[in-house]
Amino acid sequence: MARLSHLPGFAAAALALSSPRALVAAQKPVTSVQSPQGRNPLTDEFSSFVNDKLDEWKVPGMSVAVIDGQDVYAEGYGYATLPDKRATPETVWECASTTKAQVAATLGQLIASDKYPELSNGWATKISSVIRDDFVLQDDWATNHVTFEDAASHRTGMPRHDKSSAHTVNGTQVTARDVVRNLRHLPMVSEPRVAFHYCNLMYEVLGHVIETVTGKWVGKVMRDILWDPLGMNSTFLESADSQRPEAMATGYYWDKQAQAYKEVAPQPIVEMSAAGGVRSTVLDYAQWVKCLLHEAEPLSASVHKEIKAPRITTTFFGDISLYALGWERRQHKGHVIYTHAGGVTSFGAQVYWLPEEKFGVVAFANTALTSNAVEDVVIYRLIEDRLGISEGDRIDVGVMWRKNIGEYLRVPDNVDQVLFPDRPSPPLPSTFKVEDLVGRYSGPGYGEFTLRQEPHPDKSGEKILVADRDDMTWRYRISMHHASGNYWGVYLTVPSNPTFFLEYLPAEFTTGVDGRVSTLIIDWIVRMEGVDEGKVAFQKIA
Repeated sequence: MARLSHLPGFAAAALALSSPRALVAAQKPVTSVQSPQGRNPLTDEFSSFVNDKLDEWKVPGMSVAVIDGQDVYAEGYGYATLPDKRATPETVWECASTTKAQVAATLGQLIASDKYPELSNGWATKISSVIRDDFVLQDDWATNHVTFEDAASHRTGMPRHDKSSAHTVNGTQVTARDVVRNLRHLPMVSEPRVAFHYCNLMYEVLGHVIETVTGKWVGKVMRDILWDPLGMNSTFLESADSQRPEAMATGYYWDKQAQAYKEVAPQPIVEMSAAGGVRSTVLDYAQWVKCLLHEAEPLSASVHKEIKAPRITTTFFGDISLYALGWERRQHKGHVIYTHAGGVTSFGAQVYWLPEEKFGVVAFANTALTSNAVEDVVIYRLIEDRLGISEGDRIDVGVMWRKNIGEYLRVPDNVDQVLFPDRPSPPLPSTFKVEDLVGRYSGPGYGEFTLRQEPHPDKSGEKILVADRDDMTWRYRISMHHASGNYWGVYLTVPSNPTFFLEYLPAEFTTGVDGRVSTLIIDWIVRMEGVDEGKVAFQKIA
């Protein structure tokens, strides 16, 4: 859900396929949808460009929609499901964090309706005034003063804490209310309104607010307010009862060693649906973008104004941008752009719209991270073509994406020295035997997991500690390697998609007064964002 919102998934099914070049040779758009007016930018030449980029970035398929004034053009490229189900404008994709803007717009329309006294203070409404028993943060002032717009613009002082998000607890499905009530256990990293900290959890807070005020499921409210009036009939929010439509694309990752695509099983994210649970087509999203471009119904004029109003500064590839209500606001060659990305374990989504030009682009595809990269490459080509920007003045977003993905998935050779700069050489032995560290641990906000010992993958005779967190939203694995003394390096991966993320953290085992293992302290650092989310002490309970 990066601003990719990383909302994770199931174990990958190994599906070896023919070479990508052979697949790309057949990647001709099969469906075209356009208004009778205007010039269609999705030409045969553009199709060749897209197919080359899909091959380059190892993405099986993508759907694209272009909105130009009142005209909509849409194409499918490559494959929604390998080996032979083509991507079309009607293909349904995971839309991930592009959900956020629709949740914010829905709440905005509820505010503008003047039907709910609890919302009378508009976006300045304090969250605790609506869901006081559920919404508790570790800082009392923040609990009592954080507002709707603080949550919607990621300025609450609460960081991601994505690894705390549980899918089930003791076999029971986690609800939005459960997610909100868990916030009291999670460290904040700043005071509210002083820094941008992207937080998927806060959009679950807004979803819970919508449900509390209306007495209806947030997906039903979004349908009534937004999707039905816009004719978005192929759009829905994931729920515990929802079924995958026949037109749903399949997610993949590219296995470099096997030189083949591997399938990633679907990921249920019911507990995070308001942060990233929308599934839709580019044709439906084109209607949403048209509504924004023309400030049209069903949203009121005041809601359109609020949607675009910047609330806080952030960055985009090192440059300054602004964040509004579920949208980033950027400048490109003097033109205002609103955009948001979405990403899960095997899908990526990018939405762009230029209000002054009445121009927008939507792209969905079926890998993690590389989908967003190829979508940006394709979208910037369309935008810069539309704006008439000369070749010499264009930006190469592909280079920026290569750099960022490479850093994101790289573990330095001297990782132990990076995690523990004062680590002696040779390292000190642990005061515990590895078997003494095996067992069940429980930490506030992050739940329980069980560590087991396994052979070290690279060092004969050594052991590592492993825990599979299959009950979490992300379905991630903890692998711990001894660094020095009672300090260990923690590696986080998603077994269903090894290319989704790779993070490394410092950890320490501590001793109780009885001389036995007492706690495991993990420092949750998000390195790509340079944010230390805080240390969590997991008590050894068995």
